[in-house]
Amino acid sequence: MNTTRRSHKLLALTAASALVFAACGGSDGDDADTGSSEPTEDSVADEPADEPADEPADEPAEEPAEEPAGDGGGTLIWAHEQEPGDLHLDDPENNLSITSWIRSAMIEGLFGISGSTEYYPELLADAGELTTNDDGSVTGTFTLRDGLTWSDGDDLTAEDVVWTFNAIMATDGETEDGDPNYIYLLGDRTGLDTITDISADGNTITITWSEFFAGYKGVLNEVYPMHQFSEDPATAAAELNDGLRGWTTPDGSTIASSGPMNFESWEKGVQMNMVRNDSYHGSNSPDASNTGVASVEGVQINFVTDTDAQINALQAGEAQIVMTQPQLAFEDLASSDDFTVASSAGPVFEHWGLNLNNAHLAKYQVREALAYAMDKSEVMAGLYTPLFGESLPAEGLGNTYWLSNQSTYENHAGDAGYGAGDIASAQASLEAAGYVQNGDGIYEHPDDGVLSLRVGTTGGNRLREIQEELIQAQMKDAGIDIVIDNVEGGAYFGEVPFSADSIACATSGGTEGNCGIWDITQFAWVGGPWPGGQTASYRAGGENNPYGFANDDFEALADECDTIVDDADRAACYNELDTWVTTLNNATADNGMAGLFMLPLTQKPSFYGFTSDLSGAGVAPDAQGAGPLTNVVDFVFAD
Repeated sequence: MNTTRRSHKLLALTAASALVFAACGGSDGDDADTGSSEPTEDSVADEPADEPADEPADEPAEEPAEEPAGDGGGTLIWAHEQEPGDLHLDDPENNLSITSWIRSAMIEGLFGISGSTEYYPELLADAGELTTNDDGSVTGTFTLRDGLTWSDGDDLTAEDVVWTFNAIMATDGETEDGDPNYIYLLGDRTGLDTITDISADGNTITITWSEFFAGYKGVLNEVYPMHQFSEDPATAAAELNDGLRGWTTPDGSTIASSGPMNFESWEKGVQMNMVRNDSYHGSNSPDASNTGVASVEGVQINFVTDTDAQINALQAGEAQIVMTQPQLAFEDLASSDDFTVASSAGPVFEHWGLNLNNAHLAKYQVREALAYAMDKSEVMAGLYTPLFGESLPAEGLGNTYWLSNQSTYENHAGDAGYGAGDIASAQASLEAAGYVQNGDGIYEHPDDGVLSLRVGTTGGNRLREIQEELIQAQMKDAGIDIVIDNVEGGAYFGEVPFSADSIACATSGGTEGNCGIWDITQFAWVGGPWPGGQTASYRAGGENNPYGFANDDFEALADECDTIVDDADRAACYNELDTWVTTLNNATADNGMAGLFMLPLTQKPSFYGFTSDLSGAGVAPDAQGAGPLTNVVDFVFAD
């Protein structure tokens, strides 16, 4: 966690000429989201998604003053550029970060997500107990905390949990393909669809899965109030589809809240309002200092599309918090004595991904040369440290399964000597593959020609464009020619790495489609507390894998990792998986394709901070199901 006021400016970095730092373009989503075969511009947490595990959490942003347990406190105002279409987050047509961030203040689940992107028991008294049965099934026994209530005064019980599951899984016959025709709109039921039995007994919920599912802590991340909807699961599913959009029940009243805030009103195109839940049972987050009712009287979200207008609102005292895409325009705000940057590392990570069907990149020595030549510290010092301070490691990121703020993180790329600008090692790798420098100082292969590679990203995002330019200059020093080839905005994904022809090439092993659409891609994947979801981006034949990586040994290990019940052993297995992705540790003389097709750069937090109008603020976990209001109980206005 970085909570600091800074006055230093962006470093003046130079390549052939001075770089001009301009504001990033784009909206709250110009990256990709695992779970969809094609990254979309407005996807959850703004990018393609995986989902990384569960351990301790960061300390609170600042130690709040002693809180008047719900007395007064004023209205907290959040300026945000993007407005959701509605609040039915599970509808695949509405997967915006802002939607999950808003809902985190009003609805809780069995487990929550901490500032270190790890699970903690939220409605539960503890993490529960898993038992492996003789038939290979796994049963979890979970106990709710005492004293849980809905905002309308009704008790929140284990029956609510079972009812929520039954509504989500209710069907109306089958689809044309013979699959269950689910009524409730949910894009992915992984982990829910293998539950064979769920029951409630007093405060205890018992869940049996047909086999162990490593992401089980995320399957019931929200629980809805049974007493406000129909008892019949199919009817309830339809009612939830309608009601969640405007946060209303079938009789038109407001859906009861289990979180610190209640929904109040929404003026589309202008603002949304929430008011304090005075019946709140208290936060169980390891990040929260205040475990009772919120101090602030409510939250007002002003939808402000223009970056400069957001900054002006904060400087004028018309808003107190912001959490949004990092943009270079925020650098002046970050250096202000009246603004505190409190961004946490979060689950979003930038990378350079390599097309293994490119003639040059198919050679592991070329991939290793790129990894050696890249100097991540220069990128960090110029682009990320001025915005986020010490919340990100200065040496950059070296893992794609576990991230730097998670206790299970290991810097595999760094341990291999990659990412430190080692030009001599880069050139030695190229020469070992038969490359020779030509008269222009660029390496050339006798069969495959000049080592010239294109890199592309979401054009108009100035931070990303400068990132390309910095690394382009680093590669030139090593004798590698990099040509920047961007496509404006979110169209990049559908037209380049995730285009039909590109995916056809990747999934066919290079025999179909068009393998020459791209060479290097620069974008971000979104993670979470469970890293197993990232594997979908690396599995052979998967539409989330544009890189063309395919290895039977990797597949077998991935299957094994997802079945390991012990948390520590499973974490170690995911770390071993990452070495196939970010290093050549597993390459052999007859298996040069084994690894090093991902060059992780850095985590990319949302830009989160607050003004001096507040004497304290909550930790804002940067993940789906979390966000700036997760610990809204900790926001306190200055006297």
